[in-house]
Amino acid sequence: MRTSPLSRQTVRTRVTLDGPETYEAILDPTDRWHGWVSPRFSLDTARQLAADTAAQAEQHGHDSVDTIHVIEGGTDRDGRPRAVVLHIRWLYHDEGPEVSVTAIAPDEDGLYSIGGWDWTWSIATRECACGEQLDHHVTPCPNCGRHRDDFALAA
Repeated sequence: MRTSPLSRQTVRTRVTLDGPETYEAILDPTDRWHGWVSPRFSLDTARQLAADTAAQAEQHGHDSVDTIHVIEGGTDRDGRPRAVVLHIRWLYHDEGPEVSVTAIAPDEDGLYSIGGWDWTWSIATRECACGEQLDHHVTPCPNCGRHRDDFALAA
């Protein structure tokens, strides 16, 4: 029997590709590839990644930006949305779809592993009111004890 990824040491946090955009994700902070984390995303977050990567490809060109695409297909028998998430590596387009296209199925928790072990995802950080730099999910602050939500509203 396979263990659910949510039963491992996972956290709900926000991740970034070192840009201004951050995305809600679930990840195991110890599951790393060359130091980078391997996040899993909800379908709603996959839709946001699709919109953002399409805009980046339009701005910077498809040869320099991988894109995510969400193709919707109604609902399944249980009323859950059906979707296929595709990761397109435009730089490798000429090498054929077996190299340039990956279909990402949801895991048993309904989450999509987009860019894990491939992209340079890092955990988004925030600054506590006391000046301590913290990973987004770390709360309370080990320095002053304030909870993330306490000072996020005050900022």
